[in-house]
Amino acid sequence: MDHSTGDGKTMNKSIADALSVAIDVAHEAGLRGIQAVPLRSTNNVVAWLSPSPIVAKVGYGRLACLQTELQVAIELSSVGGPVVSPASEIPAIVHSRRGLDVTFWRYHPQQADLAINEAAVAVALRRLHAAMSGISPTLRSTLPSFLQELESARSLLADAARIPALPEVDRLLLANTLDQLKTDLLELAPARSHAVIHGSPHFHNVLLVGEKAVFIDIETTCTGPIEWDLAHMAEEVEVAYGAAVNERLMWICRGMASVKTAAFCWADVDRGDLREHAEGHLSHVRESVAPYL
Repeated sequence: MDHSTGDGKTMNKSIADALSVAIDVAHEAGLRGIQAVPLRSTNNVVAWLSPSPIVAKVGYGRLACLQTELQVAIELSSVGGPVVSPASEIPAIVHSRRGLDVTFWRYHPQQADLAINEAAVAVALRRLHAAMSGISPTLRSTLPSFLQELESARSLLADAARIPALPEVDRLLLANTLDQLKTDLLELAPARSHAVIHGSPHFHNVLLVGEKAVFIDIETTCTGPIEWDLAHMAEEVEVAYGAAVNERLMWICRGMASVKTAAFCWADVDRGDLREHAEGHLSHVRESVAPYL
């Protein structure tokens, strides 16, 4: 999720700059007659370079994240993991131009009204975790713990000035809930038990290729319990996943996912549809998590 803020004019200029850089790099690689068609963008500006089968992903100051994402994607693609692969037409490196970082990926058009079956997503997630278990030790050693994202959310909640739209009582509710959940989490999921996971495999990060689900935005790859990945999915995916999970840990992870999502969305509440997500996750924490701690 993009946690940056900015007015509409600045954001539109940033998108235009990102699209211009993507086209420039593509031209350098020999692609001609293309235009950038913006797709759904969160942490980065993402665009289809029409009519080529390539998607550009552009971010400011995203070099380390995009490099990790490329390395993970290359390793997973080599073993048939369910991920979108880098585009072969352009060198699979992070291209940096004018302060922006760009990577290029295979384009898979999606039907706007097509719902991806939860069972198919569960199968893909199980395959993803299996492929991630074989990631090279060198690459794994560079991956962050999923706890880093939670620490970022806690730091945000500690500073009222960074999240002015959130009422004080709700800010404290989220902060206290996160603290209480984390205590139980560390007991149930010590670091030695962590696996390599996607980190944020919600449905906006799933595509349908042929009849199979595949994942995108694997820059969030981290180490943590598989319950953290499942916490970002519908409960039907958890049921269909087909492996035993710790139900108490599962509940804690779902609660923590709502807390951190609420915090990040409230910090940028006036952009896009983030207010809806901010209010929805806050309500979930208030009504279904905090009362049961």
